[in-house]
Amino acid sequence: MFDFAIAGIHAPLFLLMLTGFTVGIVGGFIGVGGGYMVTPALIVFGFPGYMASGIDMTHIAGKAVISTVRHRQLGNIDWTLGLAMVGGTMMGVELGVRLLNLTKGMGLSGVFLLAASVLIMVGLFLYTQIETHKAQKKINELEAQGKQVGRELSVSRIPHFFQGIKLYPIVRCRQARLVISMWVIVIVGIGTGVLAGFFGVGGGFIRVPALVYVVGATTHIAVGTDLLEIVVSGGYGALRQSMMGNVDMIAVLFMIVGAMFGAQFGSIATSYVRGPAIRYILSYSLILATVGAFLRLIYTLSGGQYEVLNFLAVVFTLGEMIFLCFFIVSLVIFAVRHRAGKWVPPWIPSLVVSAD
Repeated sequence: MFDFAIAGIHAPLFLLMLTGFTVGIVGGFIGVGGGYMVTPALIVFGFPGYMASGIDMTHIAGKAVISTVRHRQLGNIDWTLGLAMVGGTMMGVELGVRLLNLTKGMGLSGVFLLAASVLIMVGLFLYTQIETHKAQKKINELEAQGKQVGRELSVSRIPHFFQGIKLYPIVRCRQARLVISMWVIVIVGIGTGVLAGFFGVGGGFIRVPALVYVVGATTHIAVGTDLLEIVVSGGYGALRQSMMGNVDMIAVLFMIVGAMFGAQFGSIATSYVRGPAIRYILSYSLILATVGAFLRLIYTLSGGQYEVLNFLAVVFTLGEMIFLCFFIVSLVIFAVRHRAGKWVPPWIPSLVVSAD
């Protein structure tokens, strides 16, 4: 146990480093800061809601830089798309931080964070699961017909509507291979920025789906571009949270130590899988994080009467991160085996890239 003077609590260093490492792997793979997992986890570890938000935001900013560098090397970043979102993101983060401080002043930051997390993540999980299952089924059908399928396939029709909005200025995103109104990109930035500032996250858990299902980018481009955006939203959010006294830098440093190694592996792992695999991991991470947050929410609303709920929340929060890391590592191993012509489970070929 370590005494975090600024936060005013005692917490285990090992759990903080393990959290940083595992979320680094998951974040580098699905293009999120992982705050929707980390903020509830820090609350479970005993940090106040507003402090958990500030610590996580600051840790995300450092981790995103590492992942962004790696994804740039992999060609997964559309700079036009990413930079076009910056203005909206900055505005949204400021609104989100102000909303957080409003709940902090009411003494309800923990309850608001957990309740909002549950509602939003359940909705995203359901939509992502349905669309990704349809996409995987389509891949199997195309390959059964002897057709070649690349790294990406999405069956959502929503992007066609938004790409058809001819509201100037219109921008061409060459790496993402799409043409779309600047206003659509800015609005996506504002919406995800509000969540980033309020939840103390990079906003990736909703920005990646938004880039795929609203803007129409491929999953790999959405992952890399979102991490670039997290550098901006995370950096600005970390500054604002620090100014509000919501950050314990010692806790941040221990988390970044673990994240430095995890983020490298997670980023490289994306080159072995197709888009639907990344979206599956994203959806699973959402629902698992929802269960952990829901357990903690019940514990908080009950006034801490049922300690078993707090214990289960801790176990589940750590378990979900380890499970997702295991899933990602398994996909990479199966991808390597598939490329070598060795046996893999029948559901694997449609999710992995068969060759470089």
